[in-house]
Amino acid sequence: MFISAMDMTIVNVALPDMSGDLNAGIGELQWVIDAFLVSLAGLLLVGSGLADRFGRRRVFLLGFVGFAAASALAAASQTVGEVIVARVLMGVAASCVLPPALSLLAVLFPPELRPKAVGIWSAVGGVGLALGPVVGGVLVEVAGWRWVFLVNVPFVLLAAPLGLRWLPESRRPGAPPLDVPGVALSTVALTGIVFALIEGVDAGWTSPAVLCAAAVGIAAGVAFFPIELRRAQPLFDVAVLVRPRVAAGAFAILACYIATLGMLFLIPQYVQYVQDQSALVSGLELAPFGLGLGALAPVGGRLVARYGSRVVLLAGLLTATAGFAPLLLLSGDSSPALVVLGTGIVGCGLGLSVPPATAVIMNDLGVEKAGDGAAVNQLGRQVGGALGVAIVGSVFAAIYAAQVTDDGRVPAAAKESIEGTTDVANRLHGAARVDLLHDAVTSFDVAARSGLAVCMAVLLLSAANAAVRLSGRTPVKR
Repeated sequence: MFISAMDMTIVNVALPDMSGDLNAGIGELQWVIDAFLVSLAGLLLVGSGLADRFGRRRVFLLGFVGFAAASALAAASQTVGEVIVARVLMGVAASCVLPPALSLLAVLFPPELRPKAVGIWSAVGGVGLALGPVVGGVLVEVAGWRWVFLVNVPFVLLAAPLGLRWLPESRRPGAPPLDVPGVALSTVALTGIVFALIEGVDAGWTSPAVLCAAAVGIAAGVAFFPIELRRAQPLFDVAVLVRPRVAAGAFAILACYIATLGMLFLIPQYVQYVQDQSALVSGLELAPFGLGLGALAPVGGRLVARYGSRVVLLAGLLTATAGFAPLLLLSGDSSPALVVLGTGIVGCGLGLSVPPATAVIMNDLGVEKAGDGAAVNQLGRQVGGALGVAIVGSVFAAIYAAQVTDDGRVPAAAKESIEGTTDVANRLHGAARVDLLHDAVTSFDVAARSGLAVCMAVLLLSAANAAVRLSGRTPVKR
């Protein structure tokens, strides 16, 4: 949990350094993040099924070792394409680690100790989120971006032998067969839509590749629902999504992760490019996000018991929305306190939002459909993260390209990223060079704030949806 949580924030801090070293554009940086999230989201339930059939300890440890090997491949990459392939492999490996982790906790601890064990497990995740940006900033400053991947390896080398010694093996009796059509359709749908969103900015929204990817993705997504409804043992019961309370909780989780990953994609680049700060500074300014999330998540669970899911969920979503207000005030000469304040408030809001959103889903479905509830939660997080980077990053990239090239004199290479603009500017002389560098920073400023506004809008939409769908009281199912 620590490694997966830290990996969510540590890589983002290294994106500017990676862009400069590998000459990567905005679209390629989006794929560095989304390659991991898409493969993880697509195979998450496959990993759970494999663990149930072939042994949770075996699948967990094989996935863990595979994650370390893929991390080493990412660190050794010489091109951004190689990094993206390695990130796909990291997502595949992580899909075999995260699902059996909770199952192993259930096997290791009796019912009276499980809440404490899960609490420690969740707290460790909060620590990972908080430390990720700081550790990433230190590693980038001291050793370079490759070390944000290599840092995973020592943890695996330590934990794998201990897991072989201490983890018990367990399987699920009578596990149903894997839903291969469901896995294929859901993965193709997410990949096609994300590809179209990311590549549409660079290749053009009417290019054959983008149109084909969008058509295939949408068709697969549409086909997924009737096929799953007809299967006796589907990937998960999609019919639960028509329940108002489940839909409200799922959309809240989706919106939280769209906003989170969108923000984490933009802020490190903003601090390093627009404010001309180091990777370490950007990591320190992001740390309050993880601290706020880790501190408020346990409180959110207690508040749900006292005030109800609807009140706490709305309070959390509106708090997270308010956190984006200081971020929208950012400029080249603004105080670092704005980033600290904004990310801290967003983290606190998400800490309050996720527990009631999860509780709404699980309580409405009851114990009998707990597996479907867990699937909705996990898919909402991973799909939301992938869409956050794709949507927010593409809005940012489109506005940046339009802003920096609006006078018609800037070469096409300058629109791909601020690194590309800088390379073009360095080949110019005198006032032309100064003007282009100034335009690059100004354009990045405008585009980043537009992307952050999208994050804010998604959270507001989710709050309005929750306010309507959760207006009535529904008894908890047991």
